[in-house]
Formats: sequence, structure tokens, C-alpha cells
Amino acid sequence: MNPISYCLAGTTLLMLAAGAQAATMRCDNGLISTGDTILIVTEKCGEPASRQVNHPDVDAAGQIVPGAATVEHWLYGPTRGMSYHLRFIDGRLVQIRSQR
Repeated sequence: MNPISYCLAGTTLLMLAAGAQAATMRCDNGLISTGDTILIVTEKCGEPASRQVNHPDVDAAGQIVPGAATVEHWLYGPTRGMSYHLRFIDGRLVQIRSQR
């Protein structure tokens, strides 16, 4: 393997490792991170300013379509000019985005 290949492989590994880090958000009662449940987030951060719930699709018989999930979008803030957008899938926090 030549030096450029080693450099590219190392850069790729660093990018993958950086992407695997859990996103976090500080609340009045502690720190939340991706993977936390709705209950934990509510205990630490309280109720969001807004909450949108998208229920899973159901078929004609009223059964949940395989692979479908409940997706929730929560908004906290703005606090000191910062808003936080949280996304949950089936009750687990999967994304935290901040926006000024």
C-alpha cells in the first residue's frame, strides 16, 4: 500500500468515528444524548415547546405495516437564540439538531 492509500484509509476511519459519536444536549436536569428514551428526555428537559407525532402506517385491516414506525419531532427553545430539534423513532432519540 502506498502512502496516499494509508492517508485515505486513515481519513476515512476518522470520518466514520466522528459520525458515530452521539449527539448531546444540555437541559436543566442533565444531559441527554441519542439513544435516550422519551421518558428520560422529558425527565431531564421537560415538555417541548412543540411536539409533532407521525403514527405508523396501517393496512386496510388496521394492522401496522411491517417496518413502519412512530416518528416524533420535538422543538425546544429558542433559548438565548438557540432552538433544538429532536427526532424520535419508536420512542428513542435518534437525532439532535441545533439552530440559531
